[in-house]
Amino acid sequence: MDTEQSFYHCAKVAKRILRMAGLPTGRNHKDLEFLVLRKYTPEERIAIVREAIYRTENVGLVVIDGIRDMVYDINSPGEATDLITKLMQWTDERRIHIHTVLHLNKGDDNTRGHLGTELNNKAETVLQITKDDFDRDISSVAAMHIRDRDFEPFAFRINADALPEQVEDYQLPVSYT
Repeated sequence: MDTEQSFYHCAKVAKRILRMAGLPTGRNHKDLEFLVLRKYTPEERIAIVREAIYRTENVGLVVIDGIRDMVYDINSPGEATDLITKLMQWTDERRIHIHTVLHLNKGDDNTRGHLGTELNNKAETVLQITKDDFDRDISSVAAMHIRDRDFEPFAFRINADALPEQVEDYQLPVSYT
């Protein structure tokens, strides 16, 4: 589910997912439902996500790219609590994992607003993905917070085939090591 990108960009991401899974890209696949939520209000987005979660048989993973767009005010404690309560209810009742994407504040490494603070408080894992300062094609991934097994930070780039590939022998910034 994507809350901010155009249909064109969402179609590119969906095609990338199918290619990575080794599935045909010329048609929809029963194991991937990609929802474009850009045109909807926060209430409509929540209702659409909830409906998709409860009607989809054997759903295991839900990715919400743009969780910020499911509230009106990112700094509202009430809206943050209401949304996170829904996420926790859905994960509990449907026994699924929900992965959300929320950008960091510009200028520091804090997640945005009260929503970001509350997501960090409830999350199993918080990952930070950072573009390299000298090679903007490379992104590094590190755990900011993890409740289970930690992992070593790594870097990747999107290759000429539009697929992610790990960057070998990449020197991570000092803050990650």
